[in-house]
Amino acid sequence: MLEIKKLRCMHMKCPRGIDKEPYFSWVLESNDENVVQVSYQLQVTDEENRLVWDSKRCVSGQSTYVEYEGEELKSRTKYVWTISIQDNHGNRAEASSEFETAFLHEGDWQARWVKSPFPVIGRQAHLGEQPPAVLFRQRVILNKKVKKARLYATCHGVYQLTINGNRPDNREFAPECTVYRDYLCYQIYDVTENLKPGENIIGMHVGDGWYHGFMTKAEDKAYDPAFAVLTQLEVTYTDGEVDCFGSDKTVKVKESPVRCSDLFAGERYDANLNPYGWEISGFNDKDWSDAIPVAFGYNNLKAQYGQPVRPIVTLPVKQFLISPKGERIIDFGQVIAGRVRIKIDVPKDTQVTIIHTEGLDAEGNFFDNNPSADQRIEYISAGLAQEYEPHFTFQGFRYVMVEGIEDLKGEDIKAVVLCSEKENAGTFSCSNEDVNRLYENTRWSQYANMISIPTDCPQREKAGWTGDIQVYTKTALLNEDVTPFLTRWLENLICEQKDNGSVPFVVPLAGAYIGQYKMYADQFKTPDAVAPAGWGDAAILIPYYMYCLTGNTYILKKQYNSMKHWCDFVIKTAKEEKPEDSELPQDVEQYLWNTGHHFGEHLIPSYSKDGYGESTFEAIRVSTRYVAPIYGFYSVSSMSEIAKILGNTEDEKYYREMADRMRISFHKGVIDEEGNMPADLMGAYAMPLYYGLVPENYKEKFAGNLIRKIEENKGCLDVGFLGMPILQDALCQIGRQDLAYDLLFNEKAPSWLYEVKHGATTIWESWFALDENGAPFVSEIYGMVFCMSLNHYAFGCVDDWMFRNINGINYEEPGFKRILIQPQLDDRLNWAKRTFTSEYGDIVSEWKKEEEAFELYVKIPCNTTAVIILPDGKRYEKGSGEYRFYTTI
Repeated sequence: MLEIKKLRCMHMKCPRGIDKEPYFSWVLESNDENVVQVSYQLQVTDEENRLVWDSKRCVSGQSTYVEYEGEELKSRTKYVWTISIQDNHGNRAEASSEFETAFLHEGDWQARWVKSPFPVIGRQAHLGEQPPAVLFRQRVILNKKVKKARLYATCHGVYQLTINGNRPDNREFAPECTVYRDYLCYQIYDVTENLKPGENIIGMHVGDGWYHGFMTKAEDKAYDPAFAVLTQLEVTYTDGEVDCFGSDKTVKVKESPVRCSDLFAGERYDANLNPYGWEISGFNDKDWSDAIPVAFGYNNLKAQYGQPVRPIVTLPVKQFLISPKGERIIDFGQVIAGRVRIKIDVPKDTQVTIIHTEGLDAEGNFFDNNPSADQRIEYISAGLAQEYEPHFTFQGFRYVMVEGIEDLKGEDIKAVVLCSEKENAGTFSCSNEDVNRLYENTRWSQYANMISIPTDCPQREKAGWTGDIQVYTKTALLNEDVTPFLTRWLENLICEQKDNGSVPFVVPLAGAYIGQYKMYADQFKTPDAVAPAGWGDAAILIPYYMYCLTGNTYILKKQYNSMKHWCDFVIKTAKEEKPEDSELPQDVEQYLWNTGHHFGEHLIPSYSKDGYGESTFEAIRVSTRYVAPIYGFYSVSSMSEIAKILGNTEDEKYYREMADRMRISFHKGVIDEEGNMPADLMGAYAMPLYYGLVPENYKEKFAGNLIRKIEENKGCLDVGFLGMPILQDALCQIGRQDLAYDLLFNEKAPSWLYEVKHGATTIWESWFALDENGAPFVSEIYGMVFCMSLNHYAFGCVDDWMFRNINGINYEEPGFKRILIQPQLDDRLNWAKRTFTSEYGDIVSEWKKEEEAFELYVKIPCNTTAVIILPDGKRYEKGSGEYRFYTTI
C-alpha cells in the first residue's frame, strides 16, 4: 500500500505565518520494495476552495523543495495543498495539508505600537541593575459568536502572552533573538478557543530579553529603552463579519512583580507586588497608567519562521549532595540550558535564592564556573504557597543551591530544559557505553545551544558565534531537523553582512560584541571588515552543508547573493592587502587571504592549557598563516560548485578560476620548496590534505607528518575548532582509519572520552575544563576571572565522522537521494545502530559481529536507491525496502 506521509510546507507541519513563496515536501511509504515516485500533481486552493495553483501532472521523482508557482498569495489566508502521486508499480496516493499566510503587506497592520511610560534605569550586567518588567493590559469586547480568531503580537523585549488568563501556547522568549533594526519577528496565535462573549483581556508581560539586555542590546540610533508592544486581534464571527482590535492608547500598563530580569544575570520576583487577576476580566485597573502610542513603524516586522523556544523535557532531582563546606547542593544529573520550577511555601517577605552552576570543584564544593554572569534567581514570598518558574531568563547548569527553604524535598523542584523546538532526526547506540555517552553529550549540547539562535554556550556568552555553528552544522542536521532554525538565523546573517561582503564573528552582532568587534577593527585597521576565517565563511558553508545533507536548493537560491558577496570580499581582500612581512611575489600573494583579524584554528590544545592566555594568541598568529588561505580557497571553490548546481555558468567559471589560482598560490606561498608548512602542527598537515591543497609530490610527506604528530601526541588530539571536523577524515584519506578510531577511543586528555571518563554530560569548550583531579580550570582574561564552559557543541562535530564511518551512512547524491552504506569496522566495537530521518524517510544501518560472522541490517526509504558495500568488498545496489546481509570478516 502506497501512502504519503510527513507533508511539510517550508519544513513545517501546517504552519502559520508563511511568506509569498513557500515550498513543499512529502515522504512516501510503501510495503513494496523498490518504490520510486514517477509523477506528482500539486494543487493549492484558498478558503473559498478556489484553485490558485495546479502544477499539472509532472513526470518527476521530486518530492522535496517543490516551489510554489501559482497566483500571488493573499495575506492572512488559509490554503489547502493536495499532493497526488504515482509510483513505478502503478500505485496512486493522495494527501492534503494546509498553511496560513502572514501579513504580506505593511498596510495589513492596523494596530499601533504602544510603550511603557515608566522611567528606565541604565541596564548593567548584574542582577538588580535592570528595570522591572511591565504588564500591558488590553480590553476587547466581543458581542457575537466567534468562528475564527488570530492574534498577531510582538514587542521590544521578550513577552509572555495570556488571553483571559490562559497562555495560548507554551512558547518562551518571543519574539526571540534577531537583528531587530532590520528583522523583528511577530508571532501568530490561534486564539479562537481562548475568547468568550463580552469582555476579554489580552495580557502582555514583557521583560528585557535580547532586545534590552546589557550584553545583547543593539547599538541603534532608533533604540528606545522602554518596553513596547504591538498586538492585533482579528476576529471572524459566525455571521461572516470581521473585527480588528489593535493595541492603542487604551492599553493599561503597570510594573510587574518581576523586579528585574536579564538573560545572563537572572531574575528577581516579588510576589507581594503581584496584581492577582490582572489578566482576566473584572479586574480594576483604574490605578494603572496609560500606554504611550509611538511611531516605531512596521518596516522591520516579519512573521516568525521556524519553531519557537519551548520546554522540551523536565528533569527530576537525581540526588542531594552535602559538600565538604556543608553546602546542600541539588544535582539534576545533566548539564542543561533552562531553569528550575520550584514549589515555595515560606513566610511572607522571606527571600528564596537559587544559584546555578555547571560543575563542582575537585572536593565537591559548589563552584561558580561562570563568574561573569550571576545566574541567580531571587523570589520574595507573599506568604502564599506557589509554584514558581522564572519568566524571562534561562541558565546553563546541572547543580543548584537553594537558600531560604529549609526542608526542600526532591519532588518540590525540577529542572525545565528549554530549546527551540525541532523534530528529532537521528539515534545512535553501539557496544561501547563511553561512545554512547559521547553521542548523548553531543545531543545535550545541541539542545542547550539552540535557544532561538545557534550559540557557543548557554551561560557565559549565549551568542551566535558563526564559527561554532559552521563547524557543527553537519552534525546538527544529522540529529535534528534544524532547517527552519538555520534558515531564520541565516536571514539574520544577511542583515549583519557589511556592504563590502564581510560577515562579523557573532550574529546578531549586538551588545558586548559590538565593543569586541570595534577593538579588533582598531587593532587591525579594518573598521568594516572584522571577518575571521572559518567564522565569516559560515555565510557560504552553512547553506552549502544544508544542501549537501538535505538537497535544499531553496536555501542556495535564498542566500546566493550573500554567498557571492562573501567570496568577493575574500578575493578582493587577498588581492589588495598583504602582510607587512610578506616577501612573496604579487602573482602569488594576491590569491592568498592572510590579512586582518582571525582566530586561527582556535583553542589548539598544546597552546591553550592556560586558557585564553598568551600562548593561545601565539597559536592564532601561527595557525592563521594556513587557516585563512585554506578557508578562502574552500569557500570560493564551494561557491563555484553552488553556481554550477543553480545553473549560473558564468559564476561557476569565475569562482573556479579564482579557486584554482588560490590553490596554486597556496602551493607556492604557504608550502615551502621542501614541502614544509609554516607550523609543525597536526592541523597544518590535516587541513591541506583534507581540502585538496597538497601537491601530489608532497602528499606522502604530509601524511607522514600528520601520523608523526599524532604519535608524538600519544594518540591525543591537538587541533582546534577548525581542524577538528576534518582530522579523522584526513586520516581516512591517507589510509589510517585505525588512527582515526584511536583518536575516538583515547581516554587521555585531550580527547573526547577523557571528558566522558571525567563525568561530562555535555561537550566542553576545552579539553582542559577539568583536570585529572576534577578541578575546574580558572584563569584571567582582560582583567576578568575566566572559566571554561562545560557546554560547547563545537567539538561534538565528531558525530558527523561517527555517522559516516561507524555505521557507514553517506550520501552519493545530495539529500541522500542516492545512499551509500559502508560500515568501517574496528575491533573495539561489536555492534552499532544508527537511524537517520532523511528528507525521503528513515535510513537505518545496524550491524553486529560475532567472531568471524558479520550481519548488516539496512532500511532504505522510498524514492531513493542505495549502494551497500560489505566489509569483504561485496557490493549491492538496492531500492527502497529492508534488507539483511551476511558475510565473514
